[in-house]
This record gives sequence, C-alpha cells and structure tokens, in this order.
Amino acid sequence: MTRPALRMCARCERTTGEPVLVHEVHAPTGPGFNVYACPECAVHYPPQTDVLDLIDSTRRRSRLTLRVYKLDAEGTVTEDRGKLEILAGGRAEPLPRTSAYPPCACPRCRTQR
Repeated sequence: MTRPALRMCARCERTTGEPVLVHEVHAPTGPGFNVYACPECAVHYPPQTDVLDLIDSTRRRSRLTLRVYKLDAEGTVTEDRGKLEILAGGRAEPLPRTSAYPPCACPRCRTQR
C-alpha cells in the first residue's frame, strides 16, 4: 500500500493530498524543485511550457560587432575605420590546436614562454 503524496499548495499554503504540478524551477548549479498547488488553486496558474521548446523557438544567429577606430591622447576619435559585424549560424566549434594557429606573439606572452 502506498502513501498519498502530501504537498503544500504554493497559493493558499494548505496541505493537499492531491497536489498538481504547476511549475518546475530549474537551477544551473544543482537540482531544481517543483511547485505544487491544490486542485482548486491550480486553475489560477498558466499551463506549463517546456523549457526546450522556448530555447528552440528563440534561436537567433549570434552577432558580434567590432568597431575599429583610433584615439588621440585626450580620448577623441581621430580616425573611424568603420565596424565589422560577424554573424554565426550556430554553436562555434573550438579552434583545433595545431601549428596553423601559433601562440600569441605579443611581448607579454613571449616572456611567459
């Protein structure tokens, strides 16, 4: 024989033996938790949406905008060389570690080798 699930209603704060799942709270660093309501209060909550459906419906191309310009000693723009917009279609793959991508040659990185 199984015991009935007892949960507290998130709206009226009474204990109910017939809990209705009204919301799932997801946590990025660990387990999330569920929010329950009694059958009378559950009708006041909107229907649940699947988080994965939200991600797919709002998928946009990633955009990176670079502005290139020169400044004088006072911080005034002396030469505006325009902007460059980079659009990515999906997730970027990491660059392979080969001799085709040598390490940085700036003075700071050269002294660390």
